[in-house]
Amino acid sequence: MVTPGCCKWLVALKMSEGHNLPNLAIGYSLPRLFALLAGGLLLTLLCATLAINWHYARDVTTFQIAICYLGAGFFGIASCKVLWTLISSREPVVFVTRVGIRDTRIADDTISWRSVRDISIFRYSSQKIVVLQVDPLVAARFEGGFLKRVLTLLNKPIGADGVLVAGGLTMDGEVLFEACKQYWTAGRLGYTARPETEPQPEPVN
Repeated sequence: MVTPGCCKWLVALKMSEGHNLPNLAIGYSLPRLFALLAGGLLLTLLCATLAINWHYARDVTTFQIAICYLGAGFFGIASCKVLWTLISSREPVVFVTRVGIRDTRIADDTISWRSVRDISIFRYSSQKIVVLQVDPLVAARFEGGFLKRVLTLLNKPIGADGVLVAGGLTMDGEVLFEACKQYWTAGRLGYTARPETEPQPEPVN
């Protein structure tokens, strides 16, 4: 849900001229991280409980039990990562400028707007994630760690294929999407508007 404060900020951003767009530094939202942690712990407990209880069931296959153990391990690791983020991360993690966007959770490099082909928003339940369609040669540099790659592979069949700027931030996903569209347009227009220096004719003797 977009808060009134975010709406006012978004209107002011749309009214500003392209060359006056401010640099944005976005950090984590503690309430959203706590919600992610609670969800991860709940799914971990659910998978572990099913795996343990199904040991005593007769009509459950070994494959189903293995899937539950894998789910418990996966969500357990994800929960530990969120917990570590709550403890250690106090600095901004997403930076948006006219040059590009940088998400330090993925890589330290900036994704140039010139390499972004399209920007969309992926909605799952109450989560809104910005998806960047990036040139393939550039996208390989921003795949992230092992957990990020697994999440990307899982998200491709449901339409979230690209570089994902995930949630848990102080800025709502809808507002972040609109901001990225604004900066993307301004950045690409600024690049195409640069006059190219034509070669000077050489004197003919």
